[in-house]
Amino acid sequence: MSGAGILGRPAPVSVARPRTQGLIGHLHRFALDPNSVLERQLSLAVVYALSLLVLAVPEIGRPRFWPLVASIALIVAATAAAFVVRRPTVHWRLALVVPLVDILAVGFLRAGTGGPTSVLSILIVLPVISLGVEPGRLPLLLGGIVTIVSQLLPLAFDPNVYDDGQWIRVVYTPLVLGVTCLFVSEMTRRLRSRVRAIERLRTDQETLLSAAQDHADASGAASALLRESANQLTGIIDAVTEQAIVATDPTGRVDMFNAGAQKMLKIAAHDVVGHPLIQLAMFEPPEATRAASGHPPPEDAALPMMSREDRFALLVAGVRPGHPQVRDHTFLPAGRPAMQIQVAVTARCDARGQIDGFLFVGTDVTVDREQARMKDEFVNLISHELRTPLSSILGYLELIADDEENPLSEEQLQYLATVDRNANRLLRLVSDLLFTAQVESGRFHISKEPVELQSLLDGALETARPGASTRGVTLKMSIPDQSVTVWGDPVRLGQAIDNLISNAVKFTPAGGRVIITLGTDDDPEPRALIGITDTGMGIPPDEVDRLFSRFFRASTATANAVPGVGLGLTITKAIANAHGGQIRVASTVGEGTMFVLDLPRELSPQESDALVA
Repeated sequence: MSGAGILGRPAPVSVARPRTQGLIGHLHRFALDPNSVLERQLSLAVVYALSLLVLAVPEIGRPRFWPLVASIALIVAATAAAFVVRRPTVHWRLALVVPLVDILAVGFLRAGTGGPTSVLSILIVLPVISLGVEPGRLPLLLGGIVTIVSQLLPLAFDPNVYDDGQWIRVVYTPLVLGVTCLFVSEMTRRLRSRVRAIERLRTDQETLLSAAQDHADASGAASALLRESANQLTGIIDAVTEQAIVATDPTGRVDMFNAGAQKMLKIAAHDVVGHPLIQLAMFEPPEATRAASGHPPPEDAALPMMSREDRFALLVAGVRPGHPQVRDHTFLPAGRPAMQIQVAVTARCDARGQIDGFLFVGTDVTVDREQARMKDEFVNLISHELRTPLSSILGYLELIADDEENPLSEEQLQYLATVDRNANRLLRLVSDLLFTAQVESGRFHISKEPVELQSLLDGALETARPGASTRGVTLKMSIPDQSVTVWGDPVRLGQAIDNLISNAVKFTPAGGRVIITLGTDDDPEPRALIGITDTGMGIPPDEVDRLFSRFFRASTATANAVPGVGLGLTITKAIANAHGGQIRVASTVGEGTMFVLDLPRELSPQESDALVA
């Protein structure tokens, strides 16, 4: 069966393309154009007209008049119908009428020119082929019927025309013509199918070419934008002249060396790019970097003996995607004094998220560090100089107050208490200054032992209760029944907790609350969590990151005249770091603040057994 079925209509084919000229174009239209019946009919009409000239040959004999007239009239009618049915408004199936009328016209011509023996009988092949071109099997069915009728037409003019065995033509001729029509129909169907496939491929090709062109245009635009962005980025990086910006591959070879790096390190870019970063000069990582990377602190003389790979590994130790490291490094240029450079190291990642290099941003902090060192020395010196006379003042104050031989009056005792209170306050300030100086110089040491946090919190609560009561602040505490123990310095941990509770009380107005909690967390490792939450004035979000800087005070503290010098949180953070812990803060202005002291926890034997199980 044809793909169109017995009544199927051929699938429409785009005719928007310019028609191909020549024989190929004619076959293309003949196979696919549903209106090509006119071309076929005109071809048949020309052959029919030429066949009429054969009738002038004497050997043919004189044709019968009426059959010839009927044949000519049918040919003319079929040709006229071909002009009509090719219009878009006419149903395409009416094109079947044209070759069917042609078959009858040839039948009349055959009847008028000798019947079964007519030399013009061969003309019936043309309308049969034209009929086979029509899609579907309906043309074959109708064509077979009309062909049989055409073969019987000579009987209408001569009843004895099929004597002497000529009747076999009535059966044999339609059978042969039917097979011919079937063959033409099948070949035309295949040709249609292939041409449609070619049309689809050509359409797909044009679509793909159009898409490829669009992609090429988009890629070109993206490339231009990328080049522009790269040029802008290069311009921005080169415009940074106070910071050294150096990019390397994963092995430490320099990819980029900006103008700031050339100015700071006094090295030309062409002498650096493509060479290992470490070989430019001697970078001495700090002790903390060596410890984090697993390398023991080498002697200064032993550092040059380390391999380039090991020295570069020290520089990028601990750097992970999304977690830059900022450390001070000593830069030892040849023939020049050592420089202190604060280096921020960031990992560069490719599209798969794998590290494909590092970015170093260095700032010369030599002068800053020298000024900080001198300031620390000055603070340390002044603190020691103040501590000695303060201790003497407090001692003599105690002697005067306890002198039973010369007792003081009630008013004198009040004056003496005021002096003692302020002297102790000054002594605590001096102690805090000494402590921060020790932290900055790296001379801060703690003695560790098992510390039960419940006891520390109870003591801190009792210490803070009088001050809280005076201010009208309620203190509440929630601790677990099970003992929570950490490995640390009880004096320093108590100092950290006292600082946090004291700050909470100072920042909370009358009628507010301060809640102290103690909890634990075993994921990913055992931790003890001490929380201090207040309902105070809060801290602005843009100031939270600076809370732990020396002498920094929040704007809410200065606006509300909260006393303090800005050292308590600095000391608390140093104590937390010394114990391998950390301190976190969350605050909302007008609602309150929560500090969490996070410390490594020692497991009890029961907890250890449960964890192992």
